[in-house]
Amino acid sequence: MKALVGKLSNSSFQVKLLLSYSIIILIPVLSALLLSGFKFYYQTKGKYEDFLEQLNTRTNVTVNDFISNIARNSYFYLTDTRLQTILNKNYQQENLELLEDANYMMRAMDQIVLMNGYIAGVTVIAPNNRIYNSTSAYTWDLEPIIERVTKQALQKGKIIVSSPYASSSMNGNPKLLSIVRYLSDLNLKNNMEGYVKVDIHYKSFRNLIDGISDSNLQLTTVVMADGKMIYPANDSPNASNDAEWQQLLSQIESKKNTGEKIVQFRMKDETYLFASTVNETTNWNIIQYIPLHVVEDNFLNNTHNYLILSLLTLIIAFFLALFFSRRFIKPIHKLRKAMKRVDSGNMDQVVLNIRMTDEIGQLIDSYNAMILRLKQSREMEILSNRLQKRAELNMLQAQINPHFLYNTLNVIHSIAELNRLNEISVMAKSLASLYRYNIKNNDDVTIEKELEQIKNYINIQQIRFLSKFNVIYEIDTELYPYKILKFLLQPLVENAFYHGLEPKGGKGTLRLSITKRGHSLHICIEDDGVGISEQKLAELNAIFEHPFQVDAIDTKVNFGLRNVHARIKNFYGDEYWIRVSSTPHLGTCFEIKIPAEKEHDDEHSGR
Repeated sequence: MKALVGKLSNSSFQVKLLLSYSIIILIPVLSALLLSGFKFYYQTKGKYEDFLEQLNTRTNVTVNDFISNIARNSYFYLTDTRLQTILNKNYQQENLELLEDANYMMRAMDQIVLMNGYIAGVTVIAPNNRIYNSTSAYTWDLEPIIERVTKQALQKGKIIVSSPYASSSMNGNPKLLSIVRYLSDLNLKNNMEGYVKVDIHYKSFRNLIDGISDSNLQLTTVVMADGKMIYPANDSPNASNDAEWQQLLSQIESKKNTGEKIVQFRMKDETYLFASTVNETTNWNIIQYIPLHVVEDNFLNNTHNYLILSLLTLIIAFFLALFFSRRFIKPIHKLRKAMKRVDSGNMDQVVLNIRMTDEIGQLIDSYNAMILRLKQSREMEILSNRLQKRAELNMLQAQINPHFLYNTLNVIHSIAELNRLNEISVMAKSLASLYRYNIKNNDDVTIEKELEQIKNYINIQQIRFLSKFNVIYEIDTELYPYKILKFLLQPLVENAFYHGLEPKGGKGTLRLSITKRGHSLHICIEDDGVGISEQKLAELNAIFEHPFQVDAIDTKVNFGLRNVHARIKNFYGDEYWIRVSSTPHLGTCFEIKIPAEKEHDDEHSGR
């Protein structure tokens, strides 16, 4: 299991996605198959059980109608007063009268037999014990039938229907069924009894039941009378085994007490579903049954169809999942390949055929934006390094024999002091301090140290311009410990002198302010000089917007401002900046934003 999980975890995302799709599809399909399988089986079984019950009821009604319709023929004498008179005669008759009455009765009964093909014969035992019958009927078939029930039951109007029997009075001894009715509608006197018997061809009853059984459904009908089978179909299970049928009848009777109408019973190594009812007219058990395997075969056939449909659905779903997974994975593959190419220095953006706005599209957009920023950062780094190398070259050129120059400036300072030449002494001392500050290796210094060198530079300029410029410092001493890039402010102060105050020609003011706003330092170097023209201001803003143009690296135009901006971006990041604003003839203001970091914060700054 662990090996399978490990193999799965190392598989591709597309395989995992396809596997997830497959599991998501298979679980509901298999669950539906399992649940619907049980449900459908019982539904199928219930459908056949309902069908058996309905067929059993219909068979019962059919048998009732069949017997009742034939039994009505036993009232044939009610339509003829002479027949009634003959049956009610209760005196000693002459032979001629007896013969005439017998012939008249025979003709009436033969007419009934002739008009109804189901009837084989009719016999009447009159209350005066005279016997009349149709041509094919005889009285000795009557006594065994009457003995089946009490005379009290007959006298209450109950119809007796016999089991099939072989007639001894007809050629070939065909099977008959007989209906016996007590003549309760005649004027019977005490100790007088009368009966009518209607014989029915058994084959008529058999044909009636044969039409109910359905060989296509393997549905069979059985009729039991007095515990014996009177209608066995050719394919009846255990047709000759009455003991098993007696067990079945006992089980049916016990199930009826519990309200169950369908009995599942095993005969001859096969299980069947049985539905039974007792016919009220004949007191026969009418049974319909069907093999249980028919229900199971129907269920399996439908389940097979469902499985085929489910399989086709799964195949279609798999190909759809494959199609959509490839559609989803293709952009991810492109992104992965592009990311691998980044390792080799090839920063290509991911190009899709269609615009995607989903999470994958957003991820690719973010990657493309990151690549664009990396390209810009890389270009900025390359160009910044070129600028830095140029500055270092200039510095190296300025650092030829540094100790000699530094010592020379100190000698000039000492001679000037001895000769009380204060201006030369101040200039030499300030220039020596600037030179010493410049050749130190530190990249960043405190604001306090940067201000010292700004003041040295301004001292030199004040001597040069005869102190006609006023310099204002608006810097809280609490900001002195904060760090700043070395010589970040000097090019801006120099720019204010040479391009703002000096061209003005008269007195001027330079204001240097530093304030802390949140986690940032805001520096402002403002002069009231001649200002900058709109064209020049636009050029400067373009430089600050795109400081690393390749065609401008080697030019000395605005080199100091380019260098300041490049150092800010390269050292502090893109969120920090330098800006310029100016009004012609009123002055210029340079603003700088850098992070507020003290000297002891250096170890936490990440630089």
